[in-house]
Amino acid sequence: MEHRTFLDALDAQKDAQDFLLATVLEGQQQGAALLLCDGQVAWTSAPETLLTQNLSALKKCTTSGVLTLGDTRVFAERFGAGARLVICGGGHVAAAAVRLAKLLDLPVTGLEDRPEYADALRETGADRVLCAPFETSLAQIPGSTETYFCVLTRAHAYDITCLKQILQKPAAYVGMMGSRGRSELVRRQLAEAGLDPARVARLHAPIGLAIGAKTAQEIALSILAQIVEIKSHRQLTEGFTPEIRAAWAQCRQEQTDAVLATIVSRHGSMPREVGTKMLILPDGSTAGSVGGGIMEYRARQLAEKMLAGTEAPQQLASFATGLEDDEKALAACGGSMELFLQVLAGGTEAK
Repeated sequence: MEHRTFLDALDAQKDAQDFLLATVLEGQQQGAALLLCDGQVAWTSAPETLLTQNLSALKKCTTSGVLTLGDTRVFAERFGAGARLVICGGGHVAAAAVRLAKLLDLPVTGLEDRPEYADALRETGADRVLCAPFETSLAQIPGSTETYFCVLTRAHAYDITCLKQILQKPAAYVGMMGSRGRSELVRRQLAEAGLDPARVARLHAPIGLAIGAKTAQEIALSILAQIVEIKSHRQLTEGFTPEIRAAWAQCRQEQTDAVLATIVSRHGSMPREVGTKMLILPDGSTAGSVGGGIMEYRARQLAEKMLAGTEAPQQLASFATGLEDDEKALAACGGSMELFLQVLAGGTEAK
């Protein structure tokens, strides 16, 4: 993969909502790749490939997985622009939610109209804080299918103000803190204000999972647990996480090689999903993880050989526990996986 131009293409699609990366896994065109953004070709590793010849089939992919084009296996990966959290309010629950979200590597934007509370959001780690009336700040948030809105304001009137705007934006999730009675009142008022009933029905209020939360930290935990639950059930992979992209960009800057390993299929009980990535760096360190344990260790060993030039620069490899056969491996550890590994060269061309 020409990672210099691929990263540039990915970075250029700031307004795109839906991505599909297709990669040829085998045959003479192994490693050929194509990126679709909102259904349009944004980048391709070569002008004429099996992928460019089968655009219509790729555009019909609604989930991630291995498909066959002709007699060749191709990995099609659908991912979004990256989950992001928008928190309206700057009280104790909001501050706890920011801290927990950062532990989960979620970018956070905080909205607060009181300067001292806005400063508190910055101190707790929010990536971006807008200090202005809520309606003014929300006008600067376009929303997306990867945006998770949490309304945690200090008063009912502010909840209504925020929700009237948020429920007209694209969103992966909208939740509001409040009692059941207050939540029903808000729903009635939003319906009376003429908001789309279908959107109002999708409002998570009271916000969070029902775990009996009482303290600010417990409420924040219930909120983030609900967001993780919804995020994990969506038919999208994690794509290229900020950690992976930062490490990849560093390799590009230093002109050093790395190996990108992607889970393209999995069987049985595995900790990571299809599309999960790990970048193996020349010093043996990694960004991301494909699940840890013996299988990740063996993947890292193979990557080191690829970087040393003693193994082919592109590999489709199967990993289990090393027992006599896959059935015994599944019985012993619960799963196996296929990884596609490719050397990303430090120059402009892939090796």
